Amino acid sequence: MKEGSEEQEAFLHDPDNYVTDTHLESDGNTKALGRSWLNWRLLLEVVLLSIVVFLLASRETPTRQLRRTPVPTFPRKIYTFHNDPRYTREDMFLNESTTLHTLHNWIPLSSESRGYIRAPNLGSYDLPEPLNIAIDRHNDGPGYMVSVFHQLHCLSYLAEHFQRGYGGIELAEEVAHHSAHCFNYIRQGLMCNADVTLEGKTEAGPGEGSEHECVDYDALLEWANDNAAYKWRNALLPEESVL
Repeated sequence: MKEGSEEQEAFLHDPDNYVTDTHLESDGNTKALGRSWLNWRLLLEVVLLSIVVFLLASRETPTRQLRRTPVPTFPRKIYTFHNDPRYTREDMFLNESTTLHTLHNWIPLSSESRGYIRAPNLGSYDLPEPLNIAIDRHNDGPGYMVSVFHQLHCLSYLAEHFQRGYGGIELAEEVAHHSAHCFNYIRQGLMCNADVTLEGKTEAGPGEGSEHECVDYDALLEWANDNAAYKWRNALLPEESVL
């Protein structure tokens, strides 16, 4: 009996050991649950972060460009619209000389190359076939016209020939065709950029005195001059030369 009792006791758990084992098992389960919850929380945070990044990357904004272009995104600036006698005067159409002298002041509004820039690496951008332009005094090469400067040229051209027609000079067929092109070109430029400023009542009159959020024109000119083709403005210009 004694041997059987000893043999039986050998297979019985020690109460103290049982308690210790139970505590170890309980601690292990708690740690496992903690690790599991931490893993799920980490996974949830990664998923939420991925969704936020995706939404930010895929969100279309008004400044998002649809084509690859070498033209940078220029800073924005608030400009107040007002009459500037350097560029428009109430008497500028009284005679041809006054018109030309006034339009001569527009020349600094364009780039040093009259709006033409050298062609960048064409393979990197979504660009049409380039123009053949004067790169320097002796060489021609590929380049492009920046649209805003083309529009300024057209507006200057229309003002010049409006005065001539106002003065009784019959317009030549070429002038009539060029004028029609310029009216249509400026119309499309206005609609393309679509300034949606909400104008209100001001003391300066309709449209004047209103604040507009615009491209920083100084930054635009700086970029255009840095990439200019032949800088024809470096030569002395007569007082009546225009864009």
